[in-house]
Amino acid sequence: MPKLILRCNYLKNSPPAHLANYINYIGTREGVEKIASTTSSLPATDRQKSLIADILSKIPDANRMHEYHDYIQRPTRENASEFITQALENNLDIIAKKKNYMDYLANRPGVEIIGTHGLFSNEGEPVVLSRVAEEVANHPGVIWTNVISLRREDAERLGYDSAAQWQALLRSRVQLLCENYKIDSRNLKWYAAFHNESHHPHVHLVVYSSDPSEGYLTAKGIDAMRSAYAHDIFRQEFLSIYEKATEQRNQLKEQAEKSLFFLLQQMQEGVCHNPQIAEQMQLLSRRLKNTGGKKVYGYLKADVKAIVNDIVDELAKEERVAECYQAWQKSREEIQHYYKDSEIERIPLSQQKELKSIKNMVIREAVRFGEGHLYLEEVETGMERLEEISEQQTESLATLQGEDMPDILPGQMEEQEPDRQEEEHGESASYFARWTDRYKEAREYLYGTMEAEPDEEAAHEIMLEEAEQGNAYAMHDMGKIYAQGIGCEADKEKADVWYKKALAAMHYVEQKKSNTYLEYRIGKMYQYGLGTDEKLEQAGEWFSKAAAKEHKYALYSLGMLYLQGKGVEQDEETAYSLLFRSYSKGNPYAAYELGKLYETGCGTEKNQEKSENCYRVAFLGFLNLEKRSKDDTLWYRIGCMYLHGIGTEADETKAEHYLTKASDYGNTHASYQLARLYIRQESQKLSGESGTAPDYAKIAKAVKWLEESAAQENPFADYAIGRLYREGTLVAEDMEKAVFHLKRAADARNSYAQYQLGKIYLEEDTKNIPAAIQYLTLAAKQKNQFAAYRLGKLYLAGEELPKNTELALHYLKMAADTGNQYAQYALGKVYLIGKDVQQDKELAYDYFLKSAEQGNIYAAYFLEHWNDMPHPDLFLMATRLMRHLEHIIEENVAGRKSGGRRQGIDRKLARKIRQKKIAQGHAVDDHENMVQTQ
Repeated sequence: MPKLILRCNYLKNSPPAHLANYINYIGTREGVEKIASTTSSLPATDRQKSLIADILSKIPDANRMHEYHDYIQRPTRENASEFITQALENNLDIIAKKKNYMDYLANRPGVEIIGTHGLFSNEGEPVVLSRVAEEVANHPGVIWTNVISLRREDAERLGYDSAAQWQALLRSRVQLLCENYKIDSRNLKWYAAFHNESHHPHVHLVVYSSDPSEGYLTAKGIDAMRSAYAHDIFRQEFLSIYEKATEQRNQLKEQAEKSLFFLLQQMQEGVCHNPQIAEQMQLLSRRLKNTGGKKVYGYLKADVKAIVNDIVDELAKEERVAECYQAWQKSREEIQHYYKDSEIERIPLSQQKELKSIKNMVIREAVRFGEGHLYLEEVETGMERLEEISEQQTESLATLQGEDMPDILPGQMEEQEPDRQEEEHGESASYFARWTDRYKEAREYLYGTMEAEPDEEAAHEIMLEEAEQGNAYAMHDMGKIYAQGIGCEADKEKADVWYKKALAAMHYVEQKKSNTYLEYRIGKMYQYGLGTDEKLEQAGEWFSKAAAKEHKYALYSLGMLYLQGKGVEQDEETAYSLLFRSYSKGNPYAAYELGKLYETGCGTEKNQEKSENCYRVAFLGFLNLEKRSKDDTLWYRIGCMYLHGIGTEADETKAEHYLTKASDYGNTHASYQLARLYIRQESQKLSGESGTAPDYAKIAKAVKWLEESAAQENPFADYAIGRLYREGTLVAEDMEKAVFHLKRAADARNSYAQYQLGKIYLEEDTKNIPAAIQYLTLAAKQKNQFAAYRLGKLYLAGEELPKNTELALHYLKMAADTGNQYAQYALGKVYLIGKDVQQDKELAYDYFLKSAEQGNIYAAYFLEHWNDMPHPDLFLMATRLMRHLEHIIEENVAGRKSGGRRQGIDRKLARKIRQKKIAQGHAVDDHENMVQTQ
């Protein structure tokens, strides 16, 4: 039994005599309603049963009413009375004159009065009952009478137990009446009244045209109105069903690779690898070669269409396809059962209009096969997901890059006596590098203590006083204060002035007397370009001086230079040795980096147990340092380890606490990580994973932090915000801003930004092939496997640029050597077919094996069918078509959201639609509070 019933009858001029006796019953309806509570639950009377039988025999479809269903479930006097009353009222058009009908609708017991009666129409249109009744009575044309009925519990739950709600709904759907009754909007007349029935509140809707010759209602029109009203009334419940359907679609994506693998294994048994599909595809390919004009389904001859239909229906027999098709049909039926109780006709897949694009995909594959196309696109289904995973892994490993240890380390300073230097004007200035009591006090005010909150104003005053006294450490901290805007406006020029003074003072003090710690600190100044240009070679020289004296922090810094190949020739084994020596001396920063080396097997053998132990030592070491030395870099470190669950259990609450503290001190790396945390949390809400709505205020804060971090030349932040603007989910899409930030990140040698720019310039609406090749080449040179793979494909296909097999193989091998399964599979196909290179089955087998070992199901298929394939592409044809079909079904299973339709539109079209909506003042996906940036 549907939750919403819409009945569409029409008034006749001559009432049938055999129902005339019902008029008296209608006239006494009020008394019938008032069944005593003591007898309402008793079985229906014989008179009621007789009357019900008469109604069922003479009133069409009375057995489909809500009230009849209630009566069948519980045949009580009350339910019998409800059914009899409502059946008669629903058919007043049969038993009453037109004029009396309108009067009854407006004044019957239970009607919700609006003014002096219950009738209403369009907003601003006065309804005079006598005039309407007269007009209806004298109308020579057809007058349609509709009854829209709900169950009491649904009406109360959804707010449709009042005339005001029905009035708003019907007024908003006037165009629906015009379209389905085929009435010009200028001629449309409609009136309605809400009857707050005890069990089934309902609204009577009268529709006609002022032009008697106009108006025609079909069964299809009735279905369209049922659907529209149900979507409006049950909007929230439909949304829940759509969310379930979306989850089903996502599960299909996740399981697609695994499911196809099983299907491929069964091909020998005829699941997809069957002679019928292969024979039909060969036949279609030959026929299409001799077909002129557009090679799309609608333009083909009937006999060629029949071949396409046969292929689609053959695919529909496959177990996986049948399951997907059935799931899609069930999602449609679940919605339709809200307003239809008849079974939905299940038609062959080839006749399913909503999935007709599979036919054109079949045609496209047959054409490409006939042209000898080298198929590579079929392996890219999981490409974006693997790109995302790789990107996250790279970010996780690079989380703490660019953020070194705190500049001042308690207990590591070596006291120095004041030294004097004569300045140009003959004045004397003293330079020293000491952890004086006054300097300690300034630090405590700057970062706070266990007992007291920070006092940035006092910190600034005391630190400035100490710096002016000549303390190199205080000079450095003044540079940091102005650079990060701690307690003041950020001022890069003032920061540079203080950093230059600090570097000069450190040099002066160190020249007077060799000082291991100062050698390390001077190295850091050169490493990060503080008070000077970035000079990594000189940084390495200063670190080497201190490392030779076993200074544990210099050992660490020098090891990092060797690890990254900055200022020195890259040497991972030397890096491991230096970091291990620093770790052995109790440096938690070295412990962290050593953990990464053991995890990745860089410079040493992989050892997960040692890696986890080093991470744990690092985490505890940072906590211990933080107790003795408050510093934003320490807070950042601890926050990141909580965030990623490194050395401790992941704890987003604690991560947010520490990252917020560091961010408040202008630590751009902390702001970046905090923004990424917020974005991930809100993205999960948007995808429905958390069941709550996104916090757009939080998103705005994250965007602000990313922009501030990007302004401080953090390439990771530029990349992150570039992706945000490109994707257009949490913020309004802005391709201009996306390209701007991605270019800045690309200029800073962020290979993922370079790769994203390459992809952008390959898209149709932003196509710029030279720029695409430029950025993909830059990314490939940095060993970005996805960029190298795409370059290889481009040069191999020869569609967007001249074909160059030599370059294609170069980039595909570059990607394959870094473990890219798609490039390995592509090379296997190239050497197996031997079209552009000399055939080498042995080499092809090796590449397929490497790719299959990483889970590539297509490579696995080739290995399994190595000795029984006349042409490799033909054997994969059916599986490739099945993959296309799955995507179409996935899109349709997602269905219509919030009453709208989404027929699997592609990303480019979706982007244009979003841009148009934004231009009209709408937020993306109608999220009212979506972050709009200036």
